[in-house]
Amino acid sequence: IALHPLAVAGFISLVVNALALVPAGRTDGGRLSLAIFGRSGSQGITFISLASLFILGIQSDLTLFYFAFIVFCQSELEIPMRNEIDDVDFSRVVVALFAGFLMLLTLIPMS
Repeated sequence: IALHPLAVAGFISLVVNALALVPAGRTDGGRLSLAIFGRSGSQGITFISLASLFILGIQSDLTLFYFAFIVFCQSELEIPMRNEIDDVDFSRVVVALFAGFLMLLTLIPMS
């Protein structure tokens, strides 16, 4: 299928941004899960995300590469936030859940 170069660039940017929103390690999604679920909840979410990336990596080279990247380069402890005591506003939780939903809509058809 012949596609315009801007369509290819748009698709690649969708995939890169969706991978950044995977809630694991020190990625954007990992920081979102840390803010919403706290440190203990974020560790559980990270484990589930890494396990699913590994299982999906059996079929797709991209997810296996991203799994290896997170394990070897992004697995350090997160720098403590300035305020970890206050809860996140409900509107921000809704926006974060919507971003996670868009991440799933982008990555699931690729596997």
